[in-house]
Amino acid sequence: MEKKNLAEFKDSSRIVYKEHFFNASDGIRLFYRRWYQQDSKGTVLLIHGYAEHSGRYRLLADVLTSVGWNVAAMDYRGHGQSGGRRAHIDDFEQYMEDMRSFIAEVKSDDMAGGMQVLLGHSQGGLIAARFGELAADLFDCVILSSPFLGFAIKVPAYKAMMGQLASKLMPTLAMPSGLDPSWLSHDKTMVQAYIDDPLVSNIATARWFTEVQKAQEQTMKDVKKFRAPLLVLQAGQDKLSLKETSEAFCAGVSSESKRFELFENMYHEIFNEVDRQIVFDMVVSWLDQQLEVFSGGSHEA
Repeated sequence: MEKKNLAEFKDSSRIVYKEHFFNASDGIRLFYRRWYQQDSKGTVLLIHGYAEHSGRYRLLADVLTSVGWNVAAMDYRGHGQSGGRRAHIDDFEQYMEDMRSFIAEVKSDDMAGGMQVLLGHSQGGLIAARFGELAADLFDCVILSSPFLGFAIKVPAYKAMMGQLASKLMPTLAMPSGLDPSWLSHDKTMVQAYIDDPLVSNIATARWFTEVQKAQEQTMKDVKKFRAPLLVLQAGQDKLSLKETSEAFCAGVSSESKRFELFENMYHEIFNEVDRQIVFDMVVSWLDQQLEVFSGGSHEA
């Protein structure tokens, strides 16, 4: 598999940062970045949300690497620096194939040692939840952040019907997503960074809309197939992801170890919120608990 190295450096301590492109199963070029260190606890595979990219998770990556985790993150198709039509898919299965290619790439970079953690935010949470139902043997535990398992805003019936029709007749028809950046965080600096980011998209295509709806329904239908240890972190003031559906998913999975945490005063992007350190601390603490189980210690979550 041909790779183009874009950057590689070591910081003043122990972290190596590297980024490059690799090919998805259908030839789409996917962008990949990793933070690597020797003798790590394992690797957190990070999956970003809709219409954004992996570069917006540097703060989270810094926290995780500072306590001994490797972090690997890709821009899935149509997002960030990866190829494909912007913010579009023909079939939700394409995201599943991108995940399989991503995991293979992580393994080829010798990052498969230790515990393997899947962490997805928003649409990345939907992708992680669905992938967890289909390929549970490829990782050890899952963290979902404000997962996009249901629309927080009720879509009018006539718009849903128009979307279904457009998906069949004009699947790549792009429309404004309607996402208000102020819904993402109370931290105005983070909101402005999102607005100014040239890799952030503000569109949604007709086929993307219908494929995500189908994926949400199928993920909830197959919830019992999800068996991995699970932590769901949900924003209490989420205007994008339906918090009740996130809680229902966590309650419905077959996982012996599962935990749902609601951050009452936070908007959708909890890792970019004013009080994000609370979220970071919870993630680190939960991962330490799961690592103890993975290493043969206590089996209590």
